[in-house]
Amino acid sequence: MSSCGSHAHSHSEPSQSLPVVEVNGYTISEEDLANELQYHPNRDFEVVVQQASQTLVIRYLLLEEAKAKGIEFSSENEEEVLQKLMAENVSYDDPSEQDCIRYFNNNPEKFTTMPLIEADHILLAAAPDDITSRETAKNQAKNIIQELKRDPMQFPSLAQQYSSCPSKETGGNLGQLSKGQTVPEFERQLMTLKTGIAENPIESRYGFHVVNITRKIEGKPLEYSMVEDKVKGYLVHRSSHLAIQKYIQSLVEKADISGVEIRFAEENIHI
Repeated sequence: MSSCGSHAHSHSEPSQSLPVVEVNGYTISEEDLANELQYHPNRDFEVVVQQASQTLVIRYLLLEEAKAKGIEFSSENEEEVLQKLMAENVSYDDPSEQDCIRYFNNNPEKFTTMPLIEADHILLAAAPDDITSRETAKNQAKNIIQELKRDPMQFPSLAQQYSSCPSKETGGNLGQLSKGQTVPEFERQLMTLKTGIAENPIESRYGFHVVNITRKIEGKPLEYSMVEDKVKGYLVHRSSHLAIQKYIQSLVEKADISGVEIRFAEENIHI
């Protein structure tokens, strides 16, 4: 798959204006906010601004809390100070073996071997940041799917005609695929498909793919003993994450914040 497209991304400076974000009377500089944007990639600029603003507000609140608790710091050791603050103020219980077994039993689909898939594809290539060409590629992929519904036997000739992947020379055949053999965003969607022509195009960094699953061997359930460490690691991470979130939320609730709405979700706590 790596030969099916380019990894190049281009970054342009945001043309939209940035909000004035204040926390407890302190105004976050536009320069700091503009610099933080690069760490929050998203197609929606409003989401980028919200996440960047939230990160800077939370960081400010944590450093203010460290100062209030008499922890000395400079710009060089801010990260260590934040870790120290967390270690002293955030506590959680490690999951028991019963917790781990319960989670394992309640989520069997997470603990199986990866399916093995044989697939053909047609890649309609489009650069990740070219919205116009991606829309064109998506529509073209939808049209090809409609043609294939009428006559699936056309797949090799349509691959030869339209695909930007070298696999077009073999009718779009990707061979056998299992975990880690293609880019993650393509793999995640591929593994959920049933045999036959996929109803919708699959999007990846390379563009849009028309996919035909020719054979699928489903994953087999794993024994608890094989994934015990993985289950415990996940539950420890989740407990610590929720405890950190609760601590940060308590600081946010006491603060006077304007210019950004603080939204808490499991994956958006950045410090």
